[in-house]
Amino acid sequence: MSGAFTIVTDGAGHADAIAAVTRAAFHKEYGSGDDEVRIISGLRQDGDVVAELTALEDGAIVGHAMFSKATVAPATLRVAAVGPICARIDRQKSGIGSALMREGLARCGALGFGAVVLLGDPDYYKRFGFTLDAARALECEYSGPHFQALELTDRALSGGPWKLTYPRAFASV
Repeated sequence: MSGAFTIVTDGAGHADAIAAVTRAAFHKEYGSGDDEVRIISGLRQDGDVVAELTALEDGAIVGHAMFSKATVAPATLRVAAVGPICARIDRQKSGIGSALMREGLARCGALGFGAVVLLGDPDYYKRFGFTLDAARALECEYSGPHFQALELTDRALSGGPWKLTYPRAFASV
């Protein structure tokens, strides 16, 4: 099945279906998706959501992406964090995740965020412009070989270093 999908901003209205898709996608890749489901729920509950995007195809959830507010000190830079992001197992590698990422990045830029961070495979996320080098301007508990950043505005990460803290929902896993 490779039909057309639409991206909507109604995540909470599809919470159960999003949880099921997320749990299955992360279970397939990492053996469990429970942590990711808890992160999504916690971000909603704490009011830390910047953009929540849901991909729908014929009324069914085929993908989901969450963008949330990270805290930066000094507070001279606005940074969003990506994740979790996934596509339904039978629709992976069909462009859904990429479309969700591009739409989320555009929304973060429109909302005035200077940069976006994520944890993930550097070889995969470089297609969107994320780099390990850009993330070096940020000190974070998740700093390491999978912590990456993307500047949404020119030279947003120059003048650092900044201390970046992910939303509380990430610490609960």
